[in-house]
Amino acid sequence: RPPSSYPLRFATGRFARTRRSILTMPTSTRAGSPPKPPTPFTRFARQLANNWQLYILILPSLLFSAIFFYYPITSGFYHSFTYWDIKQTVWVGLENYVRLFDDSSTPAAWRNMAIILISNMLIVCIFPLFGAVLVVRLRNAALQYWWRILFVLPIIVPATVTVFVWRWFYGLDGGLNQILRMINLGALGKIWLGEPSYALAAIIFVGFPWVAGLNFLIYVAALQSISQEILDSAKVDGADSFKTFFFIELPLIRNQVLVLITLTFIYYLRSFDAPLIMTNGGPGTAGTLVPGLQMYRAVRDDLDLGYGSAIGMVLFAATLIFTAINFYISRRQAKGESS
Repeated sequence: RPPSSYPLRFATGRFARTRRSILTMPTSTRAGSPPKPPTPFTRFARQLANNWQLYILILPSLLFSAIFFYYPITSGFYHSFTYWDIKQTVWVGLENYVRLFDDSSTPAAWRNMAIILISNMLIVCIFPLFGAVLVVRLRNAALQYWWRILFVLPIIVPATVTVFVWRWFYGLDGGLNQILRMINLGALGKIWLGEPSYALAAIIFVGFPWVAGLNFLIYVAALQSISQEILDSAKVDGADSFKTFFFIELPLIRNQVLVLITLTFIYYLRSFDAPLIMTNGGPGTAGTLVPGLQMYRAVRDDLDLGYGSAIGMVLFAATLIFTAINFYISRRQAKGESS
């Protein structure tokens, strides 16, 4: 049995200080208790301290993005509620948006854009993929290489040059009418870009047969990444070329198809170079007019930057909505495959 003075020594010496510090210690830091999880700011501070060299390297990119991307978006959102002609900025609230939706040419512009979008999304899902499948199926490696070069080579031609070539092709003395005369069908010749019934279809037809380019290259890379063992197993099970494509290859490259559909949607939603160069939105007041061309006219011709910003914000919102829907569909499909 310890002497009677032991409790006094325990309570007044070094042991007493240790005991009091343990009793006053937070519960989460005592022995046997889980540590308190760090806050998001603490985690970011630790990552910044551990990888500060990498953050310095990406700092120029962040600055350029802030100056040339995020600031214009913020400025456009603010000025869409103003009348802005560089000289003055006057707050007008929702007047620009009301003016946009009251404009008689707006429904036609969005209808034309919807037709162009749907047509090009179907094109990107069919023709480049068909060409990529044919090239990948070639057994001769040298022949496959040269066909791949032949389809990728047109990328070096600027898109604007391509549009100008097609504008000549559709002209009264252009290539299409000359071909019709050569086969004794000259009576079918028309001013293809001057008639409302054919102008929009002529713009959609630009780039035929729509095989060459980046879309073809992405499909080729995706098809070549499929394991040969999977394809050989399909052949052993009796699958022919069509079944192999639709039930093996196409499901495996679904993500690349979705990416190309999203990129096509974003590109043609904001694009207006073909309608501008070939018809300037005609024939008539809105034969091939698209919202991007509306925005261009508001800024260039009328110097109404606030109205142009409102059109840009509507296009930006449409892009965000489509991207969110695509992301949701991709997440649902990924969860379904994992389960």
